[in-house]
Parts: sequence; structure tokens; C-alpha cells
Amino acid sequence: MPAASALRRYFTIGALLKLCTISFFFGYRNAVYESKKLVVDDVDDQANTNHASTAAAAAAAAANCDIPSDDIHPALLRQKVDAQVKQRLAFEEQLQIKIGGGQQHYTSGSSSSAHHKNKLFPKTVRGYAVGALRVSREEMLATYDFGVPIKEIPGGDDIDAMIIYNTETSLPTSSSELRNSAIYGDENNGGAIAKASVSEAMEGCDTLNVIFTAINFDTQCHVLIGDFESYHINRYLRLPIVDKSNKKQHRQVNPDLPLRHTGRIISKDGTDTFDLPDVWDNYRRRKKGFVLQHFERLQIFLENVDSVLDDLRKLLKHRNVVRDNTVVVLTVNAGQSELLSNFICAARSRGFDTGNILVFPTDEETDKLARGLGVTTYFDEKNLGGLPSEEAVFYGDRTFASMMFAKVLCVLYVSLLGHDVLFQDVDIVWYKDPLTYFHDKSNTAIQEFDILFQHDGNAQPRYSPFSANSGFYYVRANKKTAYLFTSFLYHGAVLRKSKSHQQVLVQLLNEHSSLFGLKVKVFDSDRTDMFPGGYHYHKQWDTMHTILSGKSNAYIFHMSWTENKVNKILFLRQMGEWYVHDECISDDVSNLIDAEEVQDGSLVEECCSMEPILSCHFRDKPSKIPCPDSPRLDPEYRKSFWKT
Repeated sequence: MPAASALRRYFTIGALLKLCTISFFFGYRNAVYESKKLVVDDVDDQANTNHASTAAAAAAAAANCDIPSDDIHPALLRQKVDAQVKQRLAFEEQLQIKIGGGQQHYTSGSSSSAHHKNKLFPKTVRGYAVGALRVSREEMLATYDFGVPIKEIPGGDDIDAMIIYNTETSLPTSSSELRNSAIYGDENNGGAIAKASVSEAMEGCDTLNVIFTAINFDTQCHVLIGDFESYHINRYLRLPIVDKSNKKQHRQVNPDLPLRHTGRIISKDGTDTFDLPDVWDNYRRRKKGFVLQHFERLQIFLENVDSVLDDLRKLLKHRNVVRDNTVVVLTVNAGQSELLSNFICAARSRGFDTGNILVFPTDEETDKLARGLGVTTYFDEKNLGGLPSEEAVFYGDRTFASMMFAKVLCVLYVSLLGHDVLFQDVDIVWYKDPLTYFHDKSNTAIQEFDILFQHDGNAQPRYSPFSANSGFYYVRANKKTAYLFTSFLYHGAVLRKSKSHQQVLVQLLNEHSSLFGLKVKVFDSDRTDMFPGGYHYHKQWDTMHTILSGKSNAYIFHMSWTENKVNKILFLRQMGEWYVHDECISDDVSNLIDAEEVQDGSLVEECCSMEPILSCHFRDKPSKIPCPDSPRLDPEYRKSFWKT
């Protein structure tokens, strides 16, 4: 059957030609695939050479196709070829999606030219640095509320945050152009790190590790090392070694010295701002240091904590102090009692309910005064009765440091009972009830946070990054916050050594936020005006003019950043925020308390003024009215508050 044989040969030759054509097509597609594979698998940085060599190999393969035998049915051969084509096309489609196919949201040069550029990071850092992008600092901080206050920086709108991608899978996925720019840099900007929106840059990130660093900090460097993952920053400085043999050696950064490991709370000039307490003050004389002294305090606390909590539970219920599961907590000694009186009198003059206030006095005199002003008190005589009763002469002195222990205990007690706490110092006045802000369920932005602080405004490293003011904050009752203040109790020796409640608490916030996921929020001093304080009083007079004119959104004012009680009173008087009659100030209040049996609320009428007692004292400090005839307090650098 010559005709059938000829027909079979015809189909065989046709199938052969089709197979060779497809082989050439596959070779060409493989060449393209190998080029793209360089982006995903980092096989070879010389992709332009591979294009030619792979294409040549594909052509050679097509030229050397084997002739199929006569017994292969043409239809079966065609079916196999079509199946392979579909399989290959499906694979190529999936690869295209994987490396960033689809709609492009960002352009930075052509994708083909990206293969000819050098990568931002070499192979030696693969696994923790394969690409990088810049995003707007402002946009990043607006997108994610990290809880920290936002530092105002001149020209800050032009400052970017930088994202480093540790693997290919963390790179952006929606745009191949953006992905290539992350790997190779911005072609239109000399290969510099490209910029993208936060949503584009973050789309491949399932985990985000956030590092805050100082801006314009001379000679500071950062090193990123691929190793076991750490969530702490270790600091190395070129400092001399200071030990027992050379304690008096000047601690100053010396560029001639090698870098050595130090604590992270050390200023640039080498000053150690977080020194540890001693076990013995004098071992030979068996004089105990802060560590052993704190052990004694802890022993008293542990022996009495159950009875204290039981007493407090009954007291809070009997006096109906808890409102919306919240207690307003203050602690004070006799030396600061006038400021407590002013807070209560000012609150009463504005019609605020003071029934949810619980005062922890540290002496009997203050206990009587607070009860006479109509607020609930709990005198923990065993734990707090031995604290100094005199006022602190200046910030950080012995009395100030001792009172910090009371600030820890009073919050811990109420927290352990399962109640939210609004803790505040006594040098505060309320314009609006701050609990309405913290209890506002419609304000979803703050409801997720465990603890919320007034911003202090101090940028020292020992307060970074939160710079939280420990004189006004709100604590939600949960196991994270309960353990935070339990840990704070254990750090009492460090607290006494540092003479700063704020410093120790901020560092615990850092650790508990990182380790346990404690959600911390500090209200920004520049961008929010709900909780102003001494930082604004001394530094931001525009804010103070707004407050004094009654146009502010402020809930409270905190007379912080002020060295002593005398100045606090004078500043409050000329702000029009003093409501205490002279009969209830200083030694006069002692005579008043001793002269009669103090009953609940019996001192309100005698001590509290319904109108502010206003007087001028310094023309270069904020005041309700102009005080041009008053002296200057800081004549060397301050103009008059009312001078335009």
C-alpha cells in the first residue's frame, strides 16, 4: 500500500518539524525563565551572558532533534506535545505571578535593565538583607501607632524611614518594578534606595521589627549581624575602663580607645545615667546598701500584702470609690499637702465628683487633711509610715527618692485588686474629667493600649523612646500591667539609686513591651493638647496662651518640670489655678487639724475657695493676666510672656 506508506511518512515529517519548532520555543522560553530566575533565586548576577548562552543551547537542541520512529501515531504525538505546551505555559504564568506580575503601582526604570545593574546587597549578606526601600517617616508613624511620642524635627517632612528585607519572600509582591527597585536600587536616581508608599513597601512583610534611632547623632553607627535573633540593642563606646583602681578617671569618649561593651543608658560624653545600687554601703561596718535595705522593705510588703489588699477591698466597696472599674490614685506626704488641697479644691470648684479618689498618705497629718477635704484615704502605716514627711527641696533629693516607693505601691495595690487606675501627682488641676477620655469606647485608637501616659518632653537617653511622665498615666487592669508593677516593686533598689521613678518605669516599659507585648501609649506633647504639663509651661508659650485663653482641648494641666513646691504654688497662682486659702497652707494647716476633731469633709469650707486666688510673681512665666511689674525668674534668656 504505497499510498498509505507515503501518507504515514508525510505525517511523520510534519510531526518532526512541529516538535523541532516547539523545542526551539521551549529553549527560548527557558532562556527567559533562567533570566527571571536570577531575581528569585540569585543564581547568577551576570544574566546578560546567560541570555545568549541559553538561547544558543536551545537552538542547538532544536537542530539535533531525533527522528521519531514510524510506529508513533501522529495524533498521540500531537496530544503529548500539546499537553507539554499547556504545562509549560501554566508554569510560566505561576512564575510570573511569583516574581511580581500584574498591575504595576510604581516605576523606577524598565525591568529588563534591572538585570544589568548591581544589587544593593551582595550574596554575603543574603538571608537578612536582600533589598531595601524608603518610606516617608510621617506616613509610617501615621500608619502604625507605635505608642511613642513623635519627635519634631526641622525639615522632618523630608526624612524617611528605611525598610530592609531579609529574604526574597518579604519583598513587595504586587509590582515587579518595585520588587526590582528594592533589589537593585532606583535606576532613575543613580541606584540609590528607592522610595515607595508604606502599603506597597510592607505588603510582603509578615513580621516587622522596629528600631528607633537618634537623628544627627555624630559618630554613631549601626551593625546588623546575621545570627540568633535578638530584640535588644547592645551598645559599645570608646570609653576608658572605670573600676575600683581608677574610680576618679574622667569618663569621656576617647576616639583613641577601642570600642567596648557598656550599658545602653550612657550619654555620648560617657556619663553613666543608670548606675546600679550597692549591696553594702560599708561592708566592714556592716552598713547595708540599697539592695539589702530594699530586701527589708520587700519582707515587710510580703508579710502584710494579704491584709492590706483585704482592707482596701472592703474600703473601696464601703466608700463606693470604684467607678466604671476605675480608681483615681494619689500619694502624698505632709510636705506636699498644700498641692493635694489645691487639686481637691480646684476639682470641687469646677463641679467634679471626687468620690472616686483614693489618697495614700504617708503620715497621719496628711491622712487627717485628706479626710477633712472629703476624699477616701488609706494609710498603709507598715509600708509607708516610715517615709519622710518633709517636702522635697529639689527633684531627686532623698525625700523625693523615698516617696517614689509609695508611688509604686499604691498603683500596685489597686491593680492587684483588678481595677483600672488613673494615677497622678498632686501638682495637677483638672479642666475636664480625664476619665471621660479614657472611658470613651468610641475612641478606638486608644482602647487597645494597656497603659497610657502624659508625655514628659525630656529627650534624655534614659527616658527613651517613650519619654513617659510617671506623674499622670492610666493603667488598664490585666495580667500584663499587674506584672509590670510587680516588677517595678522588685526594682525598688534601682529606683532609690537613680532617684527617679520615671527613669526606672520607662526602662521597664521598654522591656515589657518587647518581651510580653505590653501596649504602651505616650500622648505626643506637640501634636496632641489633651494633657499638657511643665514642658509646655516652660518651653511652648503658644500652647500656654491657648490654655490660658480657654481655647485649649486640655483635660488637665500638670505643673511638672518645676524644681520645688514654692515655685509650683507661685506658678499655679499666676495661672489662676490656685484655690486654697492661706489658713490651709504650711504650718497653719497643722494648727487647724490639731484644733478640732477632723470629720469627713469638715475642712472643705475653711480651706477651699470657689474662685481662683490670682496673683502675679514672674513676668517671664505664663500667667492668666499680664504681669509687667513682676521680676524675671530667668532673665538671661527669657522675654516677657505677654510681650509680642
